[in-house]
Amino acid sequence: MALKLDYVIRETSTNMRRNVTLTLAAVVTIGVSLSLFGSALLVRFGVDNLTARWDKGIEVVVFLKRDITDEQKTALQQKFKDDSRIASLDYMDDEASQAEFRRLFRRNGAMLERMEADPHLVPTSYRLSPQSHDRGAIEALAASYASSAGVLRSESATEAIRTIERMSSVAQGAIITVSIGLLVAALLLILNAIRTAMFARRREIEVMKLVGATNWFIRIPFMVEGVVEGMLGAACALISVFFLDRYMTQTGSDAASPT
Repeated sequence: MALKLDYVIRETSTNMRRNVTLTLAAVVTIGVSLSLFGSALLVRFGVDNLTARWDKGIEVVVFLKRDITDEQKTALQQKFKDDSRIASLDYMDDEASQAEFRRLFRRNGAMLERMEADPHLVPTSYRLSPQSHDRGAIEALAASYASSAGVLRSESATEAIRTIERMSSVAQGAIITVSIGLLVAALLLILNAIRTAMFARRREIEVMKLVGATNWFIRIPFMVEGVVEGMLGAACALISVFFLDRYMTQTGSDAASPT
């Protein structure tokens, strides 16, 4: 018995209308599971980009005490100049430090109020760009200035990188596990929807077999139904991940732009 396209379309749409609740449940479940999986990939790419930027221009930040003297600052600058491990340095004065603080905490009203009440809350600092981007060398450079006169503390971004990577790995593992579980549930829903449609049309199927319909002639519309549900769910996931990517990109651009 020849298989016609109009027959497949008609039978597939009929099956989906008869099981509209199961169809919607399967589409939504597939969409959510694939959206979670895509979100995990976006998080991975974002962390990779962030750590790559730090690896290329990673800095050691040397925060200065409020009561640092001019002599101590001059001696510290000379130490920086004589240190062959330092490629370049920038000085963040009160104005630059406060501007950076406002940018980082622009959504935290309490922190902004604290800074307005105490303009010296944010210490001035030197930003050191090391010659080597090896994490061990960067940590050693930060530690060498931690006890210098006039220095409040010395920090590097290496620990922050490790923390972000560790948190990202845990988050990705959890998201992927949940997405796989939901995808399995979606496949079971599709299978259940197909079996329900076949049961509802069991008498029609018996008649079709009596008049010579092959098993594949009967199965194809039900198989196409599962494919259509999967494609609809994938389309929903694609749209959601696209807008999530746009949102993350815009948020990252806003955070990077000066206020």
